[in-house]
Amino acid sequence: MPRFRKPFYRKSRDLWYVELDGKQHNLGRDEKEAFRKYHELMNKPEAVASELVVGIIDGFLDWCQKHRKETTFDWYRKHLQSFIRTVPNAKDFAVPDLKPFHVYDWTDAQKDWGDTYRRGAMTALQRAFLWAEKLGHIVKSPIRYLEKPEAKKRDNPLSAEDFQLMLSKIKEGDPFRDLVLFAWYTGARPQEIRHIEPRHVNLNAARIEIPPDEAKGQKRWRKIYLIEPALEIVNKMLARHKDGKLFRNKRGKAWKCFAITCRFYRLKAKLGKRFAIYDFRHSFCQQMLENGTDHVTVAALMGHKDATMVSKVYSHMNKADEHLQKALEVGGRERIG
Repeated sequence: MPRFRKPFYRKSRDLWYVELDGKQHNLGRDEKEAFRKYHELMNKPEAVASELVVGIIDGFLDWCQKHRKETTFDWYRKHLQSFIRTVPNAKDFAVPDLKPFHVYDWTDAQKDWGDTYRRGAMTALQRAFLWAEKLGHIVKSPIRYLEKPEAKKRDNPLSAEDFQLMLSKIKEGDPFRDLVLFAWYTGARPQEIRHIEPRHVNLNAARIEIPPDEAKGQKRWRKIYLIEPALEIVNKMLARHKDGKLFRNKRGKAWKCFAITCRFYRLKAKLGKRFAIYDFRHSFCQQMLENGTDHVTVAALMGHKDATMVSKVYSHMNKADEHLQKALEVGGRERIG
């Protein structure tokens, strides 16, 4: 007797699905309605998931969950689910009916989104349909030629005075203090700091060593070099935590992006200015260059594959003007003799 595929519930999506002829069909959230649609599909097998917007998005997220890092998957899921929630009759929304104005209506409705965030959200949706086109699920992406807003470059490095004022507002013994101190001394990426574990620490070489499969780009070892103050922080963390993440909050939990953002938001009232953890990386770059370190070395310290990014970012730092003027004066005197 032949056996038929039955609907199954996927907890991560809060949706019912059925797989027919190697393709998964989204049956919605309601169990009773899901089985009704299932019986319809048994009589109408031509209604495949790739014809629906939600089917493409679900397929893309499944692929990301298997082939991309968890943080990347979460980034796509956040944006794509946001889009689906704003689409009327999303369960019946066919791919040919998707138009650029649907995307613009979605992003325009998010009043708290800036241009950079808006661009990222649009890019996430666009990539889902380009993926479907590349794999042959659809003939052509209906939103291939979206006009996206320009991303705005963040230009908010801390000065030494800003940093000292910030430290004065953070109590001794507060785990957040160790986090910002480490960021200040190393110029490491925020996500790198949050994910450092004891196995990454090489005390003999005074550095953090992140293997390629865990590093950004997943191609090269990422080495974060430690000067004495940063090394002291690492040793203190190692004494407290033998495994798991080194940097943790007061409750002993690993720092989350949202929690770090909230701490800086609360500091804004005390400082009169809002900073972000990534501003420490820009400050590190700027101060190293202004102290005379060549841009190739700075790029290596920051974990870039070459000096292109350092040169590009530094050219937008408005506080570099004085340094460049001094460099010109020194070079000019030597040329004049």
